Amino acid sequence: MKIWRGLILFLFFPFLRGLASAAPASSIRIQDVSTDLARYAPGEPVSIHIAINPGGESIPQTGLLRVSFFHVGEPVGSPISEPVHLSGSATRTVNIRWQPPHRDFTGYFVDVQFLDGTGRELARSETAVDVSSEWNRFPRYGYLAHYSRAEGADPKAWISELNEFHIDGLQFYDFQDRHEQPLAGTVAHPDSHWLDIAGREIDRSVLDGYLAAAHQHHMMAMAYDSAYSAYSSAFADGSGVRLQWATWNTGSGPRTLKTANSLNLPTNGSWQTHRLIIMNLDCMAWQNYLFGRMAQLFQVYPFDGWHIDTYGGHGAYAYDGSYLDFISGFRSFVNRASETLHKRVLLNTVSTLGQEQIARSNADFVYSELWDQNETYDSILTAADQVHQANPNAGLIFAAYLHRRDGKSAAAPAATEFNMPSVLLADATIFAAGAGHIELGDGTRMLSSDYFPNDAKLQVSPALHVALRHYYDFLTAYENILRDNLHPLPLSVELPGHASSSNGTPNTVWTISRRKNDRIMVHLINLLGSNSDHWRDVNVDRPDAPLLHQVRVRIDWPQKILSAGWASPDVDGGRFHALAYTYGCTAGKRYIEVNLASLKYWDLVVLNVAKESNAVHDRAKESTSDGLTERSCTH
Repeated sequence: MKIWRGLILFLFFPFLRGLASAAPASSIRIQDVSTDLARYAPGEPVSIHIAINPGGESIPQTGLLRVSFFHVGEPVGSPISEPVHLSGSATRTVNIRWQPPHRDFTGYFVDVQFLDGTGRELARSETAVDVSSEWNRFPRYGYLAHYSRAEGADPKAWISELNEFHIDGLQFYDFQDRHEQPLAGTVAHPDSHWLDIAGREIDRSVLDGYLAAAHQHHMMAMAYDSAYSAYSSAFADGSGVRLQWATWNTGSGPRTLKTANSLNLPTNGSWQTHRLIIMNLDCMAWQNYLFGRMAQLFQVYPFDGWHIDTYGGHGAYAYDGSYLDFISGFRSFVNRASETLHKRVLLNTVSTLGQEQIARSNADFVYSELWDQNETYDSILTAADQVHQANPNAGLIFAAYLHRRDGKSAAAPAATEFNMPSVLLADATIFAAGAGHIELGDGTRMLSSDYFPNDAKLQVSPALHVALRHYYDFLTAYENILRDNLHPLPLSVELPGHASSSNGTPNTVWTISRRKNDRIMVHLINLLGSNSDHWRDVNVDRPDAPLLHQVRVRIDWPQKILSAGWASPDVDGGRFHALAYTYGCTAGKRYIEVNLASLKYWDLVVLNVAKESNAVHDRAKESTSDGLTERSCTH
């Protein structure tokens, strides 16, 4: 997979480097740039691995490898340079050691160039670095769902691949023995093999391998299990689970196992239970039982925490007939689990129900599954803003399954690969909203549905793999202006010559504005070319967005700015570029105009604005454009 990044970028995606100088005549390529860890503690050195391929050059060459570091476009320290000798066709791997500034919760862009003896650039690539003492501020969440070598599980290789996307936490999905008894065997004698709920083999050595590799790369390991489910057999097998802890769909009627509320599973195949009984989330006896079983699991396996699943139900009735509001119980359940187990805790707020409670809880961050209530692009932004309003410091991950079909539609499409425009536009929306997207896992696979083991149905194409590397580099390098306690800013933004909207209207360029201190961020998401405002592409056929050139952007802003710049994961590897700007005035309002070289899926414009103390003085100054003064733009 590593070779794809250099070759596909060069052969198939020239617009990704649209701002770079003309391609050098040399066939030398930087095949891959990666770091040894997904996340670094302050003061921890960074090891950068750079693979350079001579590209069949017959004449040995000695060049200079130059690695530069940036924070939101500003140089950080001095570049690191190292001479490199290339000969023959063998790929040369060079390791560069960098000591970042001792500053917590900071993202950096890493620019890698290979130069000849005259300083001419022969090859270029990039990566990113996250220096954060905790993962919960900038979570980049992935998953694992296969635990046997018969299914191709390769812990070292799969974790290494996810590390290249800076994934800093993993959900270990459906590894457990039973929902009410996640540990197979006992603490003293854990089993070496067992079956999960679907009858799939789980190999303890594979599970151990994942945990070791994840921790080696500074990824958090989260054990998946439900908050309120038990196998139907648990009530008679001596496990200690009691019927009085279950729930029912009515407030009266017989309280039997047969009438208990349940999630029904397929009756064919190798499923280990056909009913998951829905338990009383608020029942202290059930909580004590389940927390005790999770504690046993944590005694054997070094998980960092518990990923608590829920199924989206609003409530049910207890054994005594009282009504249970599941959503209102989420926060206390999470807090008690955290305090009892002394582990990290996450909880799935299905359809975003209860996410504002979780934002104020002991959960490491908010994890929300997006369903029918959040089918549009704009609804993603609305859901994110709800969380940020509840707690501006809360991290956020969305589970959004791009090509999931509900079984009621016509015949499934014959697609074998993910639709690239759907994936990148959804990620652009989620990342611009200040969140992350759980989608990558099991090495090079990706989620298309809510049942994670089905992740082999659609493939990630080589082109999409390259693009996603850029998107995750971008998410990491610019984390401080994408996810870090930002505030919505209702700016009027226009693109002369192109339809635009502030609410994700189909066939427009969607503009989203945010502010943090003295920076304004304006996101441009290209929804042109499609009449649908739905991100979930059930037919795997969303049309591609047109590539726009020389895009004029007018941003209504009454004050002077100090500088402007832009970056895009679709252009030049995500490098930050300074922008020339002019002031103008229309309809009594002053605007700032910039010109972007291109827009494919997502561009980010950054304005550094004057401090408020200078605003009055600035209003008296003339603009730098067409002779208009501030005073001529009367309000």
